[in-house]
Amino acid sequence: MIMLYERIEKIRENTVVHKITDFLDGNLYPIVYAVLALVCSFTGLELPFYILTALAAIFGTVFCRDTKSLMVPLVMAVYAVSQKHTPQPPYNSGYLNEPAVLATLGVLFALVLAATIFRMIAYKGTGNVFRTPTKARWGLFALGAALILNGIFYSGYTIANLVLGIVIAFSFLYFYIYFYNTAQWTQDTPKYIARVLVLASAVILVQLAEMFIFDDPLNKNQFVLGWGMSNNIGGMLAMFLPAFFYLAYKSRFGPAFYVLGFVSFAGVVLTLSRTSVFVGGAVLIACMIFLSIKGKYVRFVRIFNVALVIVLICFVFVPNELWRVFKYYIEHGFNDSGRRYIWENGLKNFLRAPVFGVGFYTPIAPDWSYNIENWFFPDMYHNTYIQMLASCGILGVAAYTFHLVQGAILIFRKPTAERIFFFLVILILSGMSMADNHLFHVFPTLVYSMLIAMCEKDYEACAGRCAAAQGGVDAAQSVPACAQDGKNNGNIPMPDTKR
Repeated sequence: MIMLYERIEKIRENTVVHKITDFLDGNLYPIVYAVLALVCSFTGLELPFYILTALAAIFGTVFCRDTKSLMVPLVMAVYAVSQKHTPQPPYNSGYLNEPAVLATLGVLFALVLAATIFRMIAYKGTGNVFRTPTKARWGLFALGAALILNGIFYSGYTIANLVLGIVIAFSFLYFYIYFYNTAQWTQDTPKYIARVLVLASAVILVQLAEMFIFDDPLNKNQFVLGWGMSNNIGGMLAMFLPAFFYLAYKSRFGPAFYVLGFVSFAGVVLTLSRTSVFVGGAVLIACMIFLSIKGKYVRFVRIFNVALVIVLICFVFVPNELWRVFKYYIEHGFNDSGRRYIWENGLKNFLRAPVFGVGFYTPIAPDWSYNIENWFFPDMYHNTYIQMLASCGILGVAAYTFHLVQGAILIFRKPTAERIFFFLVILILSGMSMADNHLFHVFPTLVYSMLIAMCEKDYEACAGRCAAAQGGVDAAQSVPACAQDGKNNGNIPMPDTKR
């Protein structure tokens, strides 16, 4: 393995390889990828796009010194699915279920997975989650085990429960392990992640605009993009909102990002996804208050906030086209849209198998289910705790709670702006998942998994600075301790990946 690694080091010295790795490591790659994903979502060229994605992911994984380039497809690849090929109504395409397409996607996934495993084995890396006493690992491992064991002793247990449990456990665990073991942590890493999330929001907003302009949906049920419907669209836009405000706090283009954050939230409102609006809106208000008190652009934020309130008052009292949107929220308010019935049946299913649950594929009620048309995902309970109770029993709830406690310790022990940013993304996703099903749909959870790994990296960087300050390291070579510096960026030298 060492000899193979040395050969890769020699290949890296090749001029062409060096230029490609520089591109994948640079800030242009996420922009190019976002544009290609957007084009493919309109043209139906998903398969060529995913082949290119796999090639870029494998090349970057094997040859780049940092693995941050893999974060780009991790966040954005799903948004390349086109309306013409979506299995969701009203399009009901069978394209993604065709054997040739499934086989191609399966091979591509296997190759990328093999490359990431090779990376963790062959390279020295920047950490080892199995040897380092990280803060979140045992909670995540317990959660993964509970998901895999869903419904194991229930009379209706099938192999499908095991398969889906493994898939969801993978989404929680794998990229936490991978990025902790391989990603480098520098001052630019959090900004890089934030820019990727902003680009993902831009892709979704353009898709949303195209839908309103050309499809002219008449109601919420017709808000369908290739990768999701109204609640999925609003949920992802809401989930990525903190990225705008983190960049508003950190970037020299802070005012522009602050304004764009409200543009993105307007997209959330237009999806008519009440949960996304309520949860995302609460975090939005918190960011408005914080940035009006602290940051480089306090004066701008205050002026903008006042102007925004005036504009909203004008919209309320002057007739306009947006009244139709506001009318929807007023009429539906806190209506549970049938969720109470689902939750009650979730508790009944829990009582049928209180230890390991009834599994993911047991119908919500013996004589009723809402028969979701969403590839291989079954009907779910629209509440994370009800889902864990019904599908994974007491052990599942205990594992999830343990994970949350460990996550809270990781984030709030000597917190930094970076960990608070990651936390807000995770908080919005988790909060929305108490009324909608986002956390068990794999793709959002891949981002969740990656961000927890980044929290670990930032925590260790903060601990390193504290240790350096307390150890009397030369001030010219160290940075202030995290407890004394509100501007920490997690910038510590990382070990070279060369052996």
